[in-house]
Amino acid sequence: SNNGNDWGEDLKQKIPTLLAGVFSLFTVLKSGASYNRIEAAAGSSVLGEKLLMKPHGIQVLTLLFLLGCGKRGQTSLESLMMQIRTGEGKSMILGAAAVVFALLGFRVRTVCYSEYLSTRDFKLFECVFDR
Repeated sequence: SNNGNDWGEDLKQKIPTLLAGVFSLFTVLKSGASYNRIEAAAGSSVLGEKLLMKPHGIQVLTLLFLLGCGKRGQTSLESLMMQIRTGEGKSMILGAAAVVFALLGFRVRTVCYSEYLSTRDFKLFECVFDR
């Protein structure tokens, strides 16, 4: 079990690759079959590309910042508070962060004031959590 006290450069250099793997798996599991059907029917990947469920650049950057990437000399996780407004992808950020922390050996628990939002966000990443 990890406690976040060994958050050195070696670990931080692995995070972008780990995050890319998490988002790749998420995209394939959530929309890979639909993409393949549309591509086969249309003979082109243009429409399929628009339908892929994948992270936006700002979501990836937010996660990299939260995980300490780009901050030299940081050897432990810092407590950070960030404001992510409605519609900016908190569900995607939360799900990916939970997976990354779990893969790094942390015991992950997420809490939300709303049972509806908790259930919705869990279902969004459930296919990845199950893997």
